[in-house]
Amino acid sequence: MNNKKLDLTQKIAIVIPILFFLSCFTKRFIERFRMSNDFRWIYEYGSFGTLLLCIFLVIFSFANSILMLRDLKAKWQQKTLWLLLSSSIFLLVLGLMMTLF
Repeated sequence: MNNKKLDLTQKIAIVIPILFFLSCFTKRFIERFRMSNDFRWIYEYGSFGTLLLCIFLVIFSFANSILMLRDLKAKWQQKTLWLLLSSSIFLLVLGLMMTLF
């Protein structure tokens, strides 16, 4: 049995897209509190928190990709796949911004 341990940058590359899509899902879920008088604070704080998390994850996706290029010791095919996974959120946002502008 092959026991390969993942590097820290590889673990982060897995976590970044998962957290990004969970924050987008949470943003859509808390929209229902927007019109509520009693629970509007959930919408306000949750909306702001998910926005900050998304911005942080885009920046962290770029930074982790650079660290992965520098530090990951793997074959170039594997390194390319890990790099694409790590930079996927950054590339997604960059593509959307280029489309809008």
